[in-house]
Amino acid sequence: MASKKSTSKKSVSKKKSNPKKKKQQKPIWKKIVRLSIYAIILGAVLLFALFGSVYIGLFGKLPTAEDLKDIKNDNASEVFSSDGVVLGKYFVQNRSSVSYDDIPKVVINALVATEDSRFFEHEGIDFYSIPRVVIKTAILGDRTGGGGSTISQQLVKNLFGRQNYGALSMPVNKLKENITALKLEETYNKEEIITLYLNTVSFGENVYGIKAAGQRFFGKNPEQLSTEEAATLIGMLKANTSYNPRLHPEKSKERRNTVLALMAQQGDIEPDKLQELLEKPLTLDYQKMEGQFGSAPYLRAMIEGELNEILSKTQKENNEPYSLYSDGLRIEISINSILQAEAEKSVRQNMKKLQESFDQHWKGKEPWAKYRDFIWNEAKKSERYKRLAAAKKTEAEIKANFNQKTKLLVFSYDGLKPVEMTPMDSVAYHQMILQTGFLAMDSHTGDVLAYVGGIDFGYFPYDHVYGKRQVGSTFKPFVYTAALEAGIKPCDYIDNEQLIFSNYDDWSPENADGKYGGYYSVKGGLTYSVNTVAARLISQTGPEPVRRLAARAGIESYLPKGPSIALGVADISLFEMVRAYTMFGNEGKSTKPVFIKRIKAANGDVLYEAKQAKAKPVLDLYTAHAMRSMLEMAVDSGTARSIRSRFNVRTPLGGKTGTTQNNADGWFMALSPRVVCGAWVGGQSPVVRFRSTALGQGAATALPIVATWLKNVETNKDVPNILGRSFPENSIDLELDLLCPLFIESRTENFLENLFDNDRKQERREIKAKRDSSSSGAEEDDEGWIRKLFDKLKKD
Repeated sequence: MASKKSTSKKSVSKKKSNPKKKKQQKPIWKKIVRLSIYAIILGAVLLFALFGSVYIGLFGKLPTAEDLKDIKNDNASEVFSSDGVVLGKYFVQNRSSVSYDDIPKVVINALVATEDSRFFEHEGIDFYSIPRVVIKTAILGDRTGGGGSTISQQLVKNLFGRQNYGALSMPVNKLKENITALKLEETYNKEEIITLYLNTVSFGENVYGIKAAGQRFFGKNPEQLSTEEAATLIGMLKANTSYNPRLHPEKSKERRNTVLALMAQQGDIEPDKLQELLEKPLTLDYQKMEGQFGSAPYLRAMIEGELNEILSKTQKENNEPYSLYSDGLRIEISINSILQAEAEKSVRQNMKKLQESFDQHWKGKEPWAKYRDFIWNEAKKSERYKRLAAAKKTEAEIKANFNQKTKLLVFSYDGLKPVEMTPMDSVAYHQMILQTGFLAMDSHTGDVLAYVGGIDFGYFPYDHVYGKRQVGSTFKPFVYTAALEAGIKPCDYIDNEQLIFSNYDDWSPENADGKYGGYYSVKGGLTYSVNTVAARLISQTGPEPVRRLAARAGIESYLPKGPSIALGVADISLFEMVRAYTMFGNEGKSTKPVFIKRIKAANGDVLYEAKQAKAKPVLDLYTAHAMRSMLEMAVDSGTARSIRSRFNVRTPLGGKTGTTQNNADGWFMALSPRVVCGAWVGGQSPVVRFRSTALGQGAATALPIVATWLKNVETNKDVPNILGRSFPENSIDLELDLLCPLFIESRTENFLENLFDNDRKQERREIKAKRDSSSSGAEEDDEGWIRKLFDKLKKD
């Protein structure tokens, strides 16, 4: 019985345990469903909590509606020439904003097709695109349909950037962008959002916005872009370095064609037109307009300080001064883009030829051979030396560094050239590169028309328009002018013998050709740039009247007090010389140069406008006309005659060449009825020079730059008569005072001149009578009286 009971208990026990086993065998999918529900609820709670945290600003303040209404991009200030061409920019970010009307339809179509095909249908977030992004882009890896961010979301990211929140960075930034995108769409309409986006987005190379991008890669404003150009630029937005058409043309073209295909899918391009566009080559017109790039870089660098000074006195609505680098100002300057382009072309063309001649001239030799430490002293001025010195390197260590071969980029007229050489050799190489400066201005208004401070701003930023060098014989006109003011006449004869200035260390100037004897008329002495004549004139006037005259004309540099200034030993800038020469081309009045004409705010308000330059009287009319006439003779038959014979410049011109001691500096100054211009050529140091005067004189170095510019300008139909047609007519007295030979062997040769004195007085009376008669009614040919005068004198 006992055993039966025991068995029965076991049986009952087994029966009780069965339900437990059934409970443990519950289907696994139910557990998964239950856990999934818990996870979703928890995720929703966490997401809601995260959303709430973002919304209330625990991860940083969200932009308010007011913030969104007050969106302002930093805009580059653009520099415009007098004829409306953009020459360059000042900026922190290279951006120039445009209006919606300035954006062509092809750009908008390309953007929408590529970045947000449902842009005009959603309200900031495209919920329909989320499954596509997850399945097609994230899972299948197909990116042809675009990313998940709408144009509005991308704009928010461009405007406000992203912050680092560690592991939460992605969700927090996305939530902030989504919330702000919805606000953005409430604040702006679709056209305004497109405009904001295309003014904000980066195209790499510190280029922002569609206008700056079009100018950089195609040299065009947005409205000028073709369909394939628009597709190229929009294609860059996916990765602006990888698809940069300059750096990676093949990848850029492939991306461009992808954009074109997407545009065709949207119906923006006809199927038959698509194939034609896909086959087009990728053609760029790459242009940089900042710093050393763009036109007139030396001038833009020179006026930058003055612009900032002017703007410091302006005031915006917030009481802050306007910024040159972020307020999108319009800077209008006096430079004419055509004249500037011709000047830059002339400088490059002539300096390249001159450099080749100079290299051949010194082949295998060094101009500084007599100066033992010249190159090492120049090396000490380099950035490399300063960097090594700042790193506490010893002199010996720095020298060792400079004498170690390395890979360098050196200047050449065909572009930067990669070479392997020592830094010391690089210093020597660049010292052998000749430099130049060119300046042209309107002698009547003071407007600076063309300005070239050197051969390459990127490599040689020193501005030689303002650099001071000895001016040589280009200073002689001031000596002759002082002589005329002292009562000396153009036809007075000056002894061509050497003289000694015993009060000035027995200084005795020599003629360049080594020839002496005979007599030069004053006009002949200037025509042929005779040193003895200039020296004898200053011996009569004294140096002080010459110094005072030069100062009145606008020369501010120090002028030595001795007679040697007659030969141009003073260091004077090209800027001062061009300004001073305006009195010869502007009826005796000196004109102050004008660079900045006006500054306008982005809304068109005029912030600054230059006052009309007032010409300052320096010379009386007789002296001004006499000097101009004598300078004309220097061009027509004197030291500058190659401007006629070789360069065939036909414009009425006066001019003066200049060459300094040891041919270290070559100068040429020219004046037309409207324009005064000049050029200087030399080495960075006076040590670097031509050994031969035939090669190093101003007529061979500086004159070709001016002559080429003048010739190209006088034949350019886009700037007609810019140089002026004719000089004002001389008085009868002056015409007669100019009638004499340039040179005579002895004073007895000139006895006829003395005999003609009475005849000349009679001629004056006759001509005056005819002119009076003409003015009272009987008109005569403008040149008739002067032609008759010369005809009569010839017969006599």
